[in-house]
Amino acid sequence: MAQQVKLMGAIYSDVPAVLLPDNNDVMHRFDDASVTTATAADVASGKTFLAADGTITTGTSSGGGGSSAWTKVAENSYAVSTTSTSTATVDTLSTGHSELWTSDKWVYVRIRDTAGKRNGYFYGSDSFFYNTHVVNGTTQTSSGSGIRIFTRYNDGTFTPTAQTSTNGYGVYADYIYNDGRVRIRKRYNSTSTLTINGTYKVEVYLLDPPGGIPLFT
Repeated sequence: MAQQVKLMGAIYSDVPAVLLPDNNDVMHRFDDASVTTATAADVASGKTFLAADGTITTGTSSGGGGSSAWTKVAENSYAVSTTSTSTATVDTLSTGHSELWTSDKWVYVRIRDTAGKRNGYFYGSDSFFYNTHVVNGTTQTSSGSGIRIFTRYNDGTFTPTAQTSTNGYGVYADYIYNDGRVRIRKRYNSTSTLTINGTYKVEVYLLDPPGGIPLFT
């Protein structure tokens, strides 16, 4: 917003900024901060900006801004070793957040080989859930979520799915229980030369939908 500025008795209209020299005669621009509409919750955590009143403010959002934000609710590391093509459970990771199993939450499980992408080793998976305790008026009464949107497995491809499944290779998430636990699985691909042995960091993130509005309401 441009301002009226009074300087040496003269009035100047619609001034958006002023240029002032420092002691080395280097010019610096000073803008009117009142145009700022962002708040600390809109700006990424740790980043600084000028609030509307001109104060230097640090962002607090853990997401990409706006009214939606990713919140990390659990993490753990696991040593994994297997040559079995049968799916086995690595852990049911407790998050302490039973709200993962409600209709208005997205859940993202990020799993990475802690040594990073390297030749001969699986390097990670991504699983997205839209948890549907209630969808289109139908209440799900089982102990866990049946809606996993897709998972990226060790071959780098994304596999969409409409239900939980034991199909998949590497280390990945495939189930959310109604008490907030996330099931982590492992499985070897016998047709691949890729071993899945290694140590993996599992991170579970919860996403509130934009504006807090669930998809199925």
